[in-house]
Amino acid sequence: MRVLIVGASGHNGAAVARRLSAAGHHVRGLVRDPGRAPDCLAEVVVGDAVTGAGLAEATADIDVAYYFVHSLDSAAQDDHDLVAARNFAEAAATAGVRRGIFFTTLPAPDGVAEPRYQRNRRVVEDVLTERLPGMTAVRAGMVLGDRSRGMRPYVQLVQRAPIIPMGPWRRHRMAVVDSETTTTCLVRAGVGDRPLGRIADVPASAEPTHEELIRAVMRVLGRRVPIIGLPVSSVTVDAFLTSRFTDDSFHFSRHLASINNFDYLVDPSLAAPFADVTPLDLDTALQAALPEAVAA
Repeated sequence: MRVLIVGASGHNGAAVARRLSAAGHHVRGLVRDPGRAPDCLAEVVVGDAVTGAGLAEATADIDVAYYFVHSLDSAAQDDHDLVAARNFAEAAATAGVRRGIFFTTLPAPDGVAEPRYQRNRRVVEDVLTERLPGMTAVRAGMVLGDRSRGMRPYVQLVQRAPIIPMGPWRRHRMAVVDSETTTTCLVRAGVGDRPLGRIADVPASAEPTHEELIRAVMRVLGRRVPIIGLPVSSVTVDAFLTSRFTDDSFHFSRHLASINNFDYLVDPSLAAPFADVTPLDLDTALQAALPEAVAA
């Protein structure tokens, strides 16, 4: 098949590109920086979904398109992401793309006010699925990979912070999944024998609490850092502390802190298309994601 990956230079986009190329598919990537494009791409189109540059060329003669665009570090991310989604959907529809995959996060539980991050992802999902009938939203929890933005703060806090204060949110659960399982499900969703429908959930390696995840990272890295359980917490303070001890911006850290007040779990009925896929267990997934740190 002829496949387009919008956002091919990111962690998940590059992994899908490598897997599809190895399977013999013709893979084209739309990237802003050609220097970061994975070597496996058959074609590289330089462009930007926000401005619309390159989208017409990228979507021409494509059987399935993957969409991995997200402005995580931009203060104007909601506007950028909405414009980018509309531009991509218009170009894909015009080009006659009949099948697409949007990789996104698990939603907030029913009946609660959506955190900004989840609201952003839902609005983008609505734009893509409404304008492209063949679009499937593939949802996953935190991907455990060596370039995963979601996992990095947990690892760097363990490596750098003298103590780790955690508010009541430490007891909330969050699905996590290894990178290989994520890639397997994304590839199947895009080039499998039949489309999966509007939504599919990637099965989880585990659904630990935030404290359990921190302790698992400590176990795998062979480190012990005191965890201080606090009776209250503040998104602003949590974001400041995270950005102080990690490589992430305050803006990105605030996203993470804002979503921690709920459980984010896989819906078993939506994971049914991947029932034969067995994720790695939590410790094995972390070991695979942190080979250099574990070796040290």
